[in-house]
Amino acid sequence: MKLQLCLALLSALTLYGTGMASSSAETSWRDLKEPQKLACGASYYTYFLGKESHVHVIVADLRKLKVRPAMGAATAPTSRLTQDNKACAGINGGYFNLSDGESASYVVIDGKMLADPHDNQALVTNPRLKPFLDTIYRRSEIRFLKNAKNMPEIEIATHDSLLKAGYTLTDSLQAGPQLLPVCRAKEEAFIRLQQDGKEADSIGCRKAAARSAFGITGDGYALFVAVAGKGQEDGTSGLTIFQMADLMKKLGCQQAINLDGGASTTMFVRFCSDKKRLTSSPDSASVVCGKNPETRVKTVLLLENRHD
Repeated sequence: MKLQLCLALLSALTLYGTGMASSSAETSWRDLKEPQKLACGASYYTYFLGKESHVHVIVADLRKLKVRPAMGAATAPTSRLTQDNKACAGINGGYFNLSDGESASYVVIDGKMLADPHDNQALVTNPRLKPFLDTIYRRSEIRFLKNAKNMPEIEIATHDSLLKAGYTLTDSLQAGPQLLPVCRAKEEAFIRLQQDGKEADSIGCRKAAARSAFGITGDGYALFVAVAGKGQEDGTSGLTIFQMADLMKKLGCQQAINLDGGASTTMFVRFCSDKKRLTSSPDSASVVCGKNPETRVKTVLLLENRHD
């Protein structure tokens, strides 16, 4: 099938942050305190929203670092997929079947479509989802692009929208709902009315849960964000989708997208273990957010040094 793609028009938003492992207060992510440096030079912060939501944030300068998706031949822990790709950090990615591990999201890597939800039989043969399939196929995705000068750019847009003239798609990862500039939980059929008139909330948008998200700011930074939920840390509850959208907005993201959450939420990092050089040792790698043992996932978003 042809992959039709496009740019989402977006507006600037305010920032949010707080001190490491402290109570929250409205500020900028640039005011976050006590960052821990990752092996690639990105900064990692952790803090609490109130008493029950433990937030983990990676801030990456896209002038120096690269974000890309990766997909395993089979499901695997986020830490394994990150280490197999020799990346500095990773967060779980798109949706997949728990039964057989098949991706329920579009995945494009190096210009090739590796996963198409039209091929997911558990999805397309589900009678409850049949009325919503066209909407599900059009859910938002992260697009990794090259402009006319061969410079990389990232955007978040619905799958059916078109690329800007002169841009080419190198990679993409579908997830959703889009969180910013507006939360599209209903528009992307994560919250939907069934034929019996009852509301279906397929990922518990209105309930507090573990969440994963990705966002980009207007000044060239990418944010990986994970919020622990029940079953991951004692005393944690997580956030609703709408609270997650608000968090991403206050962190300074102009565009943001929700990733697979709940039990799948996992963030893995390689801390810098050499104060003089940005290097890491095996014991400096850590799952900073996630279940133990880790949930196996199909796709991840990776952070690594630029090589172009």
